[in-house]
Amino acid sequence: MGKKLREKKKKDKPRPRNKDGTLIKKKKIVKPETHFNQVIKSGTENDLENEMEKLNELNRTNPTKNTKNKQKRRELVLLRRHMKKRLLSKLRRLHQKRKDDMNDEEDENEENEDKEYKPKQKTKTIEMMREKDETMIDENDKEIKEALENDEYKNYFNNEYTPQILITTSISHTGGIFRFIKELKNFLPNSYFYYRKKFDLGTIMKSAIEKEFTDIIVITERLRKPYKLLLIHLPNGPTMEFKLFDVIYQDEIPGHGISVGYNPELMFKNFKTTLGFRVQRALNALFPKDEELKGRELITFQNKRDYIFFRYYRYIFTENFTDVNLQEIGPRFAMRLLYVQKGLFDPEKGEYEWIYKDKMGVKRRKFYL
Repeated sequence: MGKKLREKKKKDKPRPRNKDGTLIKKKKIVKPETHFNQVIKSGTENDLENEMEKLNELNRTNPTKNTKNKQKRRELVLLRRHMKKRLLSKLRRLHQKRKDDMNDEEDENEENEDKEYKPKQKTKTIEMMREKDETMIDENDKEIKEALENDEYKNYFNNEYTPQILITTSISHTGGIFRFIKELKNFLPNSYFYYRKKFDLGTIMKSAIEKEFTDIIVITERLRKPYKLLLIHLPNGPTMEFKLFDVIYQDEIPGHGISVGYNPELMFKNFKTTLGFRVQRALNALFPKDEELKGRELITFQNKRDYIFFRYYRYIFTENFTDVNLQEIGPRFAMRLLYVQKGLFDPEKGEYEWIYKDKMGVKRRKFYL
């Protein structure tokens, strides 16, 4: 009986009231975390700054060093750091929004004042910011072009011969190099492959001149992949060596075509200096002068930041002859010039016209081709 009476007394305990008889409402206790989240969600810029001041004051008056438990101290440090990051990011977004609004208002005012159309500024690229070079060729300067055109390739451009190319490998090579050589033979007309065996390049050049070859291409490999391409023009040079990058074979290109065997058309782009003009003439001299338009095959050499990109296409006109569709034949690769040597290949006594050095790649706006 005593227990039941006690329970009744506890249940029937009257609630506290004011003097006028109204019930006293309990104050809602808001946790600091929920208050902080509310300020982050819907607080103004002043509210956020006040919250930041409170947090800084809390760190000053009640530092985490006072808590003895290492785990609690670590949790407290991480919590306060997280709160500070959230406040800073929110303030940054509000400042940016305010700036954008002010800029929009200024733009509207300018449009209302002056309704003339102002074209957008073009985005600057590294090619557009290229440093001017003394060796850049002016199209109007005929004297420089005439001097450059009287070089070792003069007979080719005067249609005095058709190119005959000998392709071989380095002495030490694996079977992985022959796939690239096969692709070379597909797009280079009048090209013939000979096994290197253990012959010196000197004896190969002598026999090639006797057999009336005009150029020699030597492919070296690294890690079973094509690494360098040595180009020797016969009989008097020059010699150029290129480093190969990103070789993609014909079978790896989706929807690729197959070469029919016509002499392709050539397109060179962005060879603006005397060195670039010399490289362009050397690459041009590998192909016959009489381009066969029936095959509709096009080879492009595009210079971009001193990297020469090779592409091989077949173009097809639409019915109205307004648009052109391209089908890539392949392969696809890039080259970078390593050096140009006067005369035939001679690594010991050869005179170099130009050599690529690692320091040349430091200036991003300086190009040599």
